[in-house]
Amino acid sequence: ILQVNCHQYVETYYAVAKIGAIFVPLNFRAKQDELVHMLNHSESNVLFVGQRYLEMVNDMRPKLPLIKHYISIDSKQKDMLYYDNLLASASDEEVFTDIADDDIAILMYTAGTTGLPKGVPLTHNSFSVYVLENVAPADPEIQETNLLTMPLYHVAGVQAMLAATYGGRSLAMMRQFEVNEWLETVQREKANRAMLVPTMLKRVIDHPDFNKYNLSSLKVITYGAAPMPFEVIRKAIEVLPGVKFINAFGQTETASTVTTLSPE
Repeated sequence: ILQVNCHQYVETYYAVAKIGAIFVPLNFRAKQDELVHMLNHSESNVLFVGQRYLEMVNDMRPKLPLIKHYISIDSKQKDMLYYDNLLASASDEEVFTDIADDDIAILMYTAGTTGLPKGVPLTHNSFSVYVLENVAPADPEIQETNLLTMPLYHVAGVQAMLAATYGGRSLAMMRQFEVNEWLETVQREKANRAMLVPTMLKRVIDHPDFNKYNLSSLKVITYGAAPMPFEVIRKAIEVLPGVKFINAFGQTETASTVTTLSPE
C-alpha cells in the first residue's frame, strides 16, 4: 500500500492479515527507484494506491512485472480496480484462514544506513505478544482517544494502531503531521494519548498560538525515534503539566517498543 494514514489503510491491514497474506506498507517519502525495489523485492502482486501517488505509480508500471492488480483507494481510475467497488461487491461470508503465530504479517522496509531499503519480516506473534503484555483490554467504562501522527508505514504507527484497537480506544488519525492541525485535533477530539518525535514536540510547544488551544484532555505523550534534547522535554513538562511523558525505544526489527523511560 502506498498512501498516507487513512481508514482504508487500517482496513487493508486487517483484511490482509485475515486472509494470511503479507502486508507491505510503503514509505510514501521514498524515491521512485526505491519503491520499485521494494515492490519487486517483496514480490508484491497487489498494490493499493492513494490519490496523490497515482501518477507516479502509472510511471512505474512497466518496471513492476509482478503486480497483478492495482487498486485505487480514493477514486475510480482507468485500468485500476476501485476500493469502494470492491467492498460493495464482496460477499458477507466470514473468512477463515489457517494462520500460524510465526507466519509473516508485515514485511516492513527500513532505510538502514547504506544502500537500498531492507525488508524486515514481522510475524503475527511479534505484534500480539506486545499488545497482550502491554495494553489493557477494552473497558466499556473507559473512553479514550489516541491521536495517531506517526505514519502507518513506520513500526511505531502500526504499534499505536494495534494498541488502540485492542484497548478499545478511538483512533484519531492525521494523514500527516502538521502542527496547527495537531493542536486543533487534540482540542476537537479531546485526545488523551499521542506520540511525537522530538522535532514534532518542539514545534508544538514553540507554536505562537500554543496557549490558545485547550489541550487539557492530554494525559500521555510518548516520544522516541530520535534523541530528545533536554531543553525541549523540560519546557514540555512545564507547559503541559497534566501530561505524563514516556520515552519509548524500539526498532523495526523488534516490531514494537522494547524498553521505556517512565514519566517519573
